Amino acid sequence: MPILPLGIPTDLDKYFYNREKDLITLKSFLNTLTQDVANQVLVTGYRGVGKSFLLKKLLTESPDNILTAYIDISKIFGIQKGKITEELIMNSLLEAMNESLREDMDDLTKSYDIVKDLIRKIWQKKFDFKEAGTAMGIAIPDIKDNYEKLSKFVMEFPQRVVELSNGKINGFVIVIDEFQFIGELESPEAFFWLFRSYTQEQDNVSYIFTGSTSASSDIVAKINGIKGAFGGRMTQYTVDPFTREESEGYLKEKVSELKFTESGLERFYKCTRGYPAYINSFCNTMSGDVEYDEELVIQTFYEKIEQIAVMWTAVWATLSDKEKDIITTLIENGPLSWSDLLAGVDFSNKTLAKYVNIIKNKGILSHADKKYMIEDHMLSAWLGYKKERDGFYPP
Repeated sequence: MPILPLGIPTDLDKYFYNREKDLITLKSFLNTLTQDVANQVLVTGYRGVGKSFLLKKLLTESPDNILTAYIDISKIFGIQKGKITEELIMNSLLEAMNESLREDMDDLTKSYDIVKDLIRKIWQKKFDFKEAGTAMGIAIPDIKDNYEKLSKFVMEFPQRVVELSNGKINGFVIVIDEFQFIGELESPEAFFWLFRSYTQEQDNVSYIFTGSTSASSDIVAKINGIKGAFGGRMTQYTVDPFTREESEGYLKEKVSELKFTESGLERFYKCTRGYPAYINSFCNTMSGDVEYDEELVIQTFYEKIEQIAVMWTAVWATLSDKEKDIITTLIENGPLSWSDLLAGVDFSNKTLAKYVNIIKNKGILSHADKKYMIEDHMLSAWLGYKKERDGFYPP
């Protein structure tokens, strides 16, 4: 029986399913680059719904006259043990954009080598920020803790690549994944405004910001809310989970060996809610030798919940004690008003506000009808199971 991927597979085509309409829509936002019109895009959707997979697929299908780059802010956050900075993001962005020149731009091989050497110096902190020559007409910083000059170089880089390609390149598309971690910066608003200030003057560069956060989160408001940097001007697109019918079709195509009764299939959908990540992890715990009715699906779900909720076990380990306190308070008491939530935790109103915003940005918490609640049912199920079985929540 095939094992379904828990991350983004190397063979995207093998596991791609029923997202053609999403691809067509996203491509339409980017096709305007050939007419010197750059759209900035915000792709939202809950954790595990398949945003990163979809965008990786989008980049692989970009035409030859469009360069692409991709960075994952969560990796930077993890490598730096939660101490993320604007400089680290800018350097990773420059590295990803410069890498696209290596194979696609024979005319800019020299520029690639110059910028690669600059990146090496940045990582090694060998800088002094006087101008050390130019690449593509942009002053190359020899850098020493001068974020202003570094950011100017990075933000001007993709547009200059297009301009100096002699018509071979019409645009540059850059995906910034898990962008909600930008909220951990001291001033995320300033970082978004920096992007806004450059993109409004660039005709051939499109950024796609995406992350595991709801469309109503604080970080979305900061980048594209009425008072946010882009002021609602970004094209906003939400990736939805599979429907009941789409989930069934996915199972039949990818794991036809699995057998369900009608009630078993219905319960499977209720357990996974159509999130591809949960469908894959749940399927990987099942056997093709039995037929799953409702009772067996429920039994398997709780027996294997550690494997099914593996995505959340990894996220849980990264949360602070205060974030965990808020989450477990809501698990035990259900949706709560602000005053009831404040009464349930042992810290101040100001501290609660800080950490509520953080976990909202991470796609864990939502707010509706004046009450706060856990956004993801799998996280609630896993934590509830752990508390019932062990008598305490995971540390």
